[in-house]
Amino acid sequence: MIHPQALTRQKGAVLFVGLIMLILITLLAVSAIRLANTNLLVVGNEQFQKEAEDAANYHLDLALNSNSFTAINVDRTETLPAFSGVTATEATNYAIKIPPPKCNRYRYLKKGELVEKSMVLVDGELKEEARVPTDNLPCFGSASGSGLTIVVDNASFNDNSLCATSLWEMTAEVQLPGTGTKAQVMQGVEMRIDYAEAKDACE
Repeated sequence: MIHPQALTRQKGAVLFVGLIMLILITLLAVSAIRLANTNLLVVGNEQFQKEAEDAANYHLDLALNSNSFTAINVDRTETLPAFSGVTATEATNYAIKIPPPKCNRYRYLKKGELVEKSMVLVDGELKEEARVPTDNLPCFGSASGSGLTIVVDNASFNDNSLCATSLWEMTAEVQLPGTGTKAQVMQGVEMRIDYAEAKDACE
């Protein structure tokens, strides 16, 4: 037989435990909501960052493919639109600046680097022949013809041509006003230019 006083002491215990469990469940739900909101912010920031990098790469490609690439011919410090053909809105209008590219170094191209060597049969005897491809003619001071066939003179192949290979560093700085999103993309590119232009731009 259960004593009446023992039953009296247990009244309200279930309600107290239920309230504790309800508080714990509420705390877990609030934590889950806060974690979801934080993850949403992180994903949104990553999206803005990726879009900013895409815009920077897009305009670096435009600058690389322009006819006025080198620093002595172009100054790209003006603010550019985000993407060509895209309607500019507050969410898509990235402020993009591309300072003039910087030439880090250059090297004269030797004539021997610009010729194609092949073996030809002359009077029943194999001889080495060197031919200048059409694209390389300006480096030899000629701009016409379908290529020059020249007599092999190994000594002359060590002479400097009229061209140089140069290494350029380009930077694109991107910012999306209103979000604080910023990105900077740097890219190196090697290109062949006139040796006089390389000397002026790289020194």
